[in-house]
Amino acid sequence: MPRRHYVLFILCLVGVVNFVDRQILAILLEPIKKDLGVSDTAMGLLSGIAFSAFYVIAGIPIARMVDKGSRRNVLVGCLTVWSLATVLCGFVQNFVQLAVARIGVASGEAGGGPATQSLLADLYPISQRATVIGIWLASQAIGIAFGLFFGGWLNTAFDWRIAFIVVGVPGLLLAIGIRLTVKDPPRGMADGGVGKQVETPPLKEAFLIALRSPSLRLLLIIAMCCSFAGYSILGWGPTFYIRVHGMTTMQVGGLMGLAVAGGLFIGNVGAGRIADRVAKGDFAVYMQVAGWGTILAAPFGLLFLLAADPMLSLVGLFFSKLFMTFWMPPTYAVAVGMSPVRNRGMITALLTLSTTVVGIGMGPVFVGVMNDLLEPSFGKEAIRYSLVFVLGGLVACGLLCFVGTKLVRREIAARPVTAQ
Repeated sequence: MPRRHYVLFILCLVGVVNFVDRQILAILLEPIKKDLGVSDTAMGLLSGIAFSAFYVIAGIPIARMVDKGSRRNVLVGCLTVWSLATVLCGFVQNFVQLAVARIGVASGEAGGGPATQSLLADLYPISQRATVIGIWLASQAIGIAFGLFFGGWLNTAFDWRIAFIVVGVPGLLLAIGIRLTVKDPPRGMADGGVGKQVETPPLKEAFLIALRSPSLRLLLIIAMCCSFAGYSILGWGPTFYIRVHGMTTMQVGGLMGLAVAGGLFIGNVGAGRIADRVAKGDFAVYMQVAGWGTILAAPFGLLFLLAADPMLSLVGLFFSKLFMTFWMPPTYAVAVGMSPVRNRGMITALLTLSTTVVGIGMGPVFVGVMNDLLEPSFGKEAIRYSLVFVLGGLVACGLLCFVGTKLVRREIAARPVTAQ
């Protein structure tokens, strides 16, 4: 196996662990709520603002470490922190302690995306980058599935505390393996540049480089719109099936986990492959692929939420997740490709922070508040209609992707795209 493929494989394992530790909370919301005696709004805050606020606080300084220092060491440190914090979730005795432990998970996970994408950008050329990013994103789908399945199974067989402990341990072992077997590639290697001779810009300049580009600013807005819908469904989807369709946590973990993981895996790999094959390095065409895929997700999202039959609902969930992911590999490839070598960690961090603040921070909280407001009128069905509201973010995202094609073409015409 070529060395770069081995590193890609290891980074995919990190992606799996990342989303197991993040997503397991969704399948455990209902038993945790009953055990700790809290409301939907409180659980939405736990999975939303409590997570995203500290993700943001930690994200920028970690991104600077990624751009200035050893990306491998940053990744090892972050992986150790979030895995240990996940284990600690299994020892909490009240809601406040659980919130503190999840803050630890958020602070560690803030460095996973920037370090990984910076490494991948130096291992693979731009013509393969969307495909590689799609493969890495697909590993997150596996993590979501594992989190739902094993979380549901462990909760049924033991309890929710044991579930956190069991899923947290593999990340600690993986961190040791990365430290011993992975090395940093030279910066700019895949772009034909000598990355070690390029200085990292000061923090203020790093922000300005990322934000003065109209295309990159639009990518941040696109990330917000899509993540609002995506994380709302991921966060409250298990509760939707438990309340509306009467499933157990084990049933949800298996059936929803399969639908979500299958859709995300095929969507991420397919979107990256299609984008690279059709676009052939044309960033504007990458944006078109993202736009068409995202718009197609909306009608399948309605099928997922409004179907009376649970199996038909799962079909809708599968296809909505498949097309919902189409924005990610193309737009991340555009963002990394249009960023200087020593600023890739920062732009990746800004994209990730955008999805975190709006997606994780606001999406689950919005649904939780809507559930509490609609429950007097709709009872258990309230969550169905709360989730329908968030689908508007997908349509907005798709339309903005088409706007992005014009911005990208205009910006490329004004300045040559360079990795330096």
